[in-house]
Amino acid sequence: MSEGTQPVDNEAHAHAILDALKRQKLGDPNAYGGRPDILDRVRDYEKRDLETIQQTISIASARGEDIEKLALLDPLTELYNHRTFLKELKAELSRAGRYGQHVALIMLGVDGIEGIRAHYGTLTVDAVSKVVANVIREGIREVDLAARYSSNEFVLALPQTSTAGAALLAERLRVRCGNQAINHNWQAFSVTASVGVATFPQNGGVYDQLIARAWEALDYARARGGDRVFCV
Repeated sequence: MSEGTQPVDNEAHAHAILDALKRQKLGDPNAYGGRPDILDRVRDYEKRDLETIQQTISIASARGEDIEKLALLDPLTELYNHRTFLKELKAELSRAGRYGQHVALIMLGVDGIEGIRAHYGTLTVDAVSKVVANVIREGIREVDLAARYSSNEFVLALPQTSTAGAALLAERLRVRCGNQAINHNWQAFSVTASVGVATFPQNGGVYDQLIARAWEALDYARARGGDRVFCV
């Protein structure tokens, strides 16, 4: 087991591992700046996702399906859906702001997903999403929030968690994703994941800014070759 996958014993140990991650995988954090276009992407996605959920619920209602469950959860992974996550995140940031606490945000994306789709098909991509969702579900605390943010990206909110603590979890999830054997339709392969980390309040004082910074960090990790963690 690598150092980056070990549990946090204390804050000093967490910061030591964060420094190691920066040297080995993250590159130079000072080379990374905010991008307004990512914030626009977050806000546009929120608007489009609300329309999609409304359409899904309308169709489900006509079919007699469980509307309450669909309103809360992503039907494929059974993690929170985008809308539920935003509602819970806003409440968590409000609490953290009142009590002067940190909330870390992790954005995780599967690398090379379009290549997987082209080679194996959409159903295999869905199978990958389920495997990654299980890795996330098994790797977080009960108080943490996890959602399928987009078709191939996942987001986690970690209450009372520093950047160092979030970096540890991000690295642990990255390693575990890479260790999973994907078996679907007689095909066996593995995937890697890129992960971005941002922390409230220093990287964003409101929910959409915080998500944008984590998404920027994810984009940066992918641009550096993927299979790595980047912290704002």
